[in-house]
Amino acid sequence: MAKREAPEINAGSMADIAFLLLIFFLVTTTMDKDLAYLRTIPKKVENPEPQDVQKKNIYKININSKQVIQARDSLIRPENIESLNGRIKHFYLINRDKKENRALDYPYYAFGTKAAFQQKLDIAYNGLDAYESKDVLTERDEKIIEQFNNEIQEWNKKIEMIELYTKFSGNKEMPEIALQAHIRLESFIKTDYSAYVAVQSEVEKAVTELRDEESEKLFNITYTAMKKYYQQNKLENTPKVREYRKYMDLIELLYPLRLIEVKPNR
Repeated sequence: MAKREAPEINAGSMADIAFLLLIFFLVTTTMDKDLAYLRTIPKKVENPEPQDVQKKNIYKININSKQVIQARDSLIRPENIESLNGRIKHFYLINRDKKENRALDYPYYAFGTKAAFQQKLDIAYNGLDAYESKDVLTERDEKIIEQFNNEIQEWNKKIEMIELYTKFSGNKEMPEIALQAHIRLESFIKTDYSAYVAVQSEVEKAVTELRDEESEKLFNITYTAMKKYYQQNKLENTPKVREYRKYMDLIELLYPLRLIEVKPNR
């Protein structure tokens, strides 16, 4: 009896089907994004210590070639880097509620009021009017006008922020850390990159935790949660998005992150 040959399967279209399936899964599959702290890249600084900044306003962190961290006068071993978190918070908080008997080696706070901000705004408007009323404006006059416009924008923003702060906190004075207060990160060329990034992360984490605590106290939501929502929905420009943006502006004003990274030493 003759053997019956099995019919061949036509696989000519299989490649096309596989290609279509690949495109389908690429389009429909969602991938989780890694969570990380986002911040603006700091400006390049050449001088190790600006002459016009008082030492009490600088929290200097130095990482040597052996990855040992010097935070002001304290040495921190790499395995104890978590202790940097509390030291950063201490830098921000030690004088926050004090007008007297302040710690002399740490930044002072100003306690602004709406009336004081309004007075500054009026001065800026008067100065602007005086220069704009001139018949002929020089190049210097135009620069001064631009400066007054920037001041007006700044003081209007401050008034908006203190109104928001007063509404949710009940306090008529808003604490602001010294404008020169900052964290200064220095390293050596042989400093391990992972150690450098770990210090950056601890600084960012400490400030974020301070912001979360203040935000939850004022708005019953953490700064981190607001920021995540804002980043995901900012293109929609809804009332909630605009509200969260104002809330975040206030929290960032109360706890600014001023991190200066200096060119590595040899």
